[in-house]
Amino acid sequence: MEFTADRKSVGDGGTTAAVTLSVIISCYNTRELLSDCLQSIYRNPPSEPYEIIVVDDASTDGTSEMVRARLPGVRLLRNEINCHYAFSNNRAIDQARGQYLLLLNSDTVVLPQSLDRMIALLRMHPVAGAVGCRLLNEDGTIQWSVKSLPNPGSALFGARSFMSRVFPNNRFTRKHLLHLGRDMTTPFVADDGYVSSASLMAPRKVVDAVGYLDTRLAYHVDADYCKRIADAGYQCWYLPTAIMIHLNHKGGTTANTRVRFRSLLMFEVHSYIYYRKHVQRSVWSPMQILVPLGLFAHFLILVAAQACAEFVGVMRSLLQPKKSLAP
Repeated sequence: MEFTADRKSVGDGGTTAAVTLSVIISCYNTRELLSDCLQSIYRNPPSEPYEIIVVDDASTDGTSEMVRARLPGVRLLRNEINCHYAFSNNRAIDQARGQYLLLLNSDTVVLPQSLDRMIALLRMHPVAGAVGCRLLNEDGTIQWSVKSLPNPGSALFGARSFMSRVFPNNRFTRKHLLHLGRDMTTPFVADDGYVSSASLMAPRKVVDAVGYLDTRLAYHVDADYCKRIADAGYQCWYLPTAIMIHLNHKGGTTANTRVRFRSLLMFEVHSYIYYRKHVQRSVWSPMQILVPLGLFAHFLILVAAQACAEFVGVMRSLLQPKKSLAP
């Protein structure tokens, strides 16, 4: 299937026409998800000139070939080796020509008017440094995509915590999952919080002031960026009337057990990097010892939970009745 670009799509960089929005999509082995994402943009484009930049992070599933064959108007960049999310987005940021930049995951589906509404909010509020939209799961439920910045409390009552899953409306969880109890027809500032980089739009001037994404981070890269935006004197907004579907990490790379366990370790390592960068106040604080110990304990809990999940999955596959090969 070949897509037809909207007439306001600027193209592959061979023109000097003014661009309002640069849509940046970094992807790795998500050919079909990326195809659906791009199709959704062309179905529901912004009303002003825009460009799409896809960074193929050394995929082996024919992603680049698909883009070249079906969408010659997309600006395609390809990494020869897998450089990961932050590096790939930074490369596209260097190439982007838009007044506004949208970091968009390849496992998202853009819905009508979402892009125009995000641009309008940034224009309406000059102090707005970033805006995130309402992300929906595949079944239509709301994803927890506007949250407090990482802190010890978020480990206990954040999106990943047992307490939040069992008792999602308790008063402690509401302090960390910032959309809970809110009027979902009205935008709000995520004070001391951040919005998901699955769909995060920022003005070019703010990106230039804040700088690149931190290439040391995969986890917390959006929290780090929103914290730096706030430190630069801007606000991060959540716009619930701009809606997209996020297929919840179907575009990720956790396809086997080894990678899944390694990702648990990376989460703790990146949490410590974030702590050292934004939270640590003194090298002599007892938190210098308590935080690594707490992260290690958290890692052990996650490993135990993951091991149980893996074991259950194996047992279910073994206990399932085998299909007969007889005709």
